[in-house]
Formats: sequence, structure tokens, C-alpha cells
Amino acid sequence: MEQHEARHLHAVLSQARLPEYEVFCNGDKVAALRLFCWNTEVAAAFYGPLQHLELALRSVLDQRMFLLFGQEEWWDHPRVNLHYGAQAKIRDAIQQLGRQGIAPAPSEVVAELPFGFWVSLLGRGNNYDQRLWRASLYQAFPGYGGARHALHRKLDFLRVLRNKIAHHSPIHHRHLDADHQAIMVMLGYIDPRLAALVARYSPVPAVLARRPPPP
Repeated sequence: MEQHEARHLHAVLSQARLPEYEVFCNGDKVAALRLFCWNTEVAAAFYGPLQHLELALRSVLDQRMFLLFGQEEWWDHPRVNLHYGAQAKIRDAIQQLGRQGIAPAPSEVVAELPFGFWVSLLGRGNNYDQRLWRASLYQAFPGYGGARHALHRKLDFLRVLRNKIAHHSPIHHRHLDADHQAIMVMLGYIDPRLAALVARYSPVPAVLARRPPPP
């Protein structure tokens, strides 16, 4: 990237993010823009693995909750007792479907619920450890033999990464190789064959190898 290209991009791109990169690059505008562009590239590379994780987590937890409470609209079961944050997300999902003119069928509600909702089912909640985890949800992770809170902590860390990517935030300062490995480990807890497939086609390692050198 040449200086004239850097000046042009500075004029076009939002200044809200670029100063962060310039500070990281000791004021070198060209290096900052290279890092900015690479951050965009690596964020896009993470999209596929994170998407597989989100879809797999949603699928297995929905199945376990259905089996535990015996109805597709398990969130409406009188014994489910979700904490207020989860209840709010379900209301938001149903309202959003209504605004789109979509009937809030159980499958549609499930698809509308965000990643954070599913991660929260593995949190402390309203005695979730006894009522949800030990009763059923641990079976969604046949490759995992640890405690609920440790699994939740790992997933919540990936939720933060996912949200930073969704909001176009810098992620270049993270230990991205470890983040990528954590996604594969989590997928392996759910289904080792899925984890192997995602790892085989993930573009993340190649993009990490192309990280621009420091100024």
C-alpha cells in the first residue's frame, strides 16, 4: 500500500476505528491501514468456523431441551424457569418474527435466537446446573467430561469474539490461533467428525500466516 492510497482510504473510511490501529502501529498510517485490512480479512475467515459452532450448539441444545421438557416450545413449559435475560431474548425473537410477518413457529423462534442465548443456557441461570445441565444438557457434548462452568467460560469467550467480529471491532490483538483452536475443540465436544471437517476447510490458518509485519 502506497502513501497516496493510504491518504485516500483515510478520507473514505470511518475515522472511529482507524486511530486505534495507528496507535498500535506507532502512528504509521500505511502500516495501520494494512493492519486494518488484514483485520477485516481474518474476521471474515473466522465467520465460517464460528457459524458452524453457532449452528451446531443451537441444534444440540434445542434437541436436549425438547427431550427434557417434551414440547417444541420448551421455553413455554411451566418448569423451564429461564432467567429474565433469556426470557427477554425469546420475547424479542417472537416480536421480530411478527414484524417480519412470519408466524412464530417453534423452528422459527429457535432460528431467531442469538448465540448468546444458547451460551446462557450453560451459565448459572436459575439453578441451571441441576435443572438443565445435569438433567440433560451435558449429553449435548459427548466429547466433554468436565464441569458446566468451565464449558460455559470457554463458550462465552468465543461469544465475545463472535460479537467483536459482528461489530467490526479490532481482533488483531487477540491470540487468534488459540481462538481458532478453541472453536475446533468446542466443535469436537459436540461432534468430532464435524470438527475435523471444519478444520480441514477453515481459511483461518492461511490468513494468520499472511499477517502484515509490524512497522
